[in-house]
Amino acid sequence: MNAAEALRALRLRPKAELHLHLEGSVRPATLVRLARAAGSPLFPDLAAVRARRRFDGLPGFLSLYRDVCRLLRSPADFALLARDLTARLRRERITYAEVYVSPAIVDRLGLDWLAVRDAVEAVFAGHERRGHGRIRVLLDAVRHFGPDAAHRVLDLHARHPWPRAVGFGLGGDELALPARDFASVYRRLDRLGLAPVVHAGEVGGPDSVADALRWLKPRRIAHGVGAAGDPALVRRLARSDVALDVCLTSNDATGAFPLPRSPVLALLRAGVTVTLATDDPGLFGTTLLGEYRCLARLGATPLELAAVARSGFRAAFAPPGRHQPPRPATGSARTRS
Repeated sequence: MNAAEALRALRLRPKAELHLHLEGSVRPATLVRLARAAGSPLFPDLAAVRARRRFDGLPGFLSLYRDVCRLLRSPADFALLARDLTARLRRERITYAEVYVSPAIVDRLGLDWLAVRDAVEAVFAGHERRGHGRIRVLLDAVRHFGPDAAHRVLDLHARHPWPRAVGFGLGGDELALPARDFASVYRRLDRLGLAPVVHAGEVGGPDSVADALRWLKPRRIAHGVGAAGDPALVRRLARSDVALDVCLTSNDATGAFPLPRSPVLALLRAGVTVTLATDDPGLFGTTLLGEYRCLARLGATPLELAAVARSGFRAAFAPPGRHQPPRPATGSARTRS
């Protein structure tokens, strides 16, 4: 089997995706719809959306992300994002996904987290009831909002647990604050039954990854490719069970690692566990199969493509077959404390 045949087989095969943000899964047409409903000039038409996709570096992308979030005015808007996301999962035969959902962003928008959560839960539960696969949630804090905001995310979950949530992540501007500032946040995760994951090694180098490992003890690292600059760190990752959830198109688009210079194959061949994901497919204009095509263009063999696909399931926090589906969180969840 050659790479082209391996990619055709992957298209038809059930897949897992572990690094996927709800807000960044918005379709361009949905962005235009949200902008019109909000009376915003940000995305008047599809051409404007395409133009905004040509941003300058990670700061430009974070600016685009903020503009997308500013259009979210109600729980129904978040449900619309969830429908975009689940439609994509069905199209791509992604039968297991872990999705970053950010109570911190909901809080900044002045919306009721429980109402937003219930709206998203209804969409995800419907997707599962119809037999399209399993979705789990990673509660997402935003690094540049600071540790107090991250603690508030956990406070919300402690008071009103979301059974679908299996992990906690730290996204946003990796260079804004050091990992050690969030050590007290991550120490709470085990008591709450949440697995730790952190964005690191995207625009930060090996030191950022090493600090995340030291202070936050993640089970997976979102991106992580910056670790390649330190051979000793690469060997440490290879000996560990810490997986890197790599997003090739995202790294290329932000300039963090232009595709021809991506060290993902070197990491994989050094024994590091690698999964592939889209990060923000609606904003980067990519698909999960497109990420595998990128890996193949870099020279991955059919065996390596298959190994990465298997890692998507093996590195999952609640892989299919290990746990029963969660009970849907309904409006009655608001009374739990």
